[in-house]
Amino acid sequence: NRAFCKEKGIRISGPPLGRPPAHVSKEKKRQAQEDERVRNAIEGKFGVAKRRFSLNRVMAKLPQIG
Repeated sequence: NRAFCKEKGIRISGPPLGRPPAHVSKEKKRQAQEDERVRNAIEGKFGVAKRRFSLNRVMAKLPQIG
């Protein structure tokens, strides 16, 4: 949750829930855009790996049962 992340010094790049603020600083917009660029690059690497190694049916790692 957001309080835990703030306490531990972890920055959350997603927007908070609820009504959007009336004014968002240019610095926050720039930081959100930069975070999105990094995220897109990482997601792209996952997509390439899944296509290249026929991992299209792999969705998530499941916990061990038993």
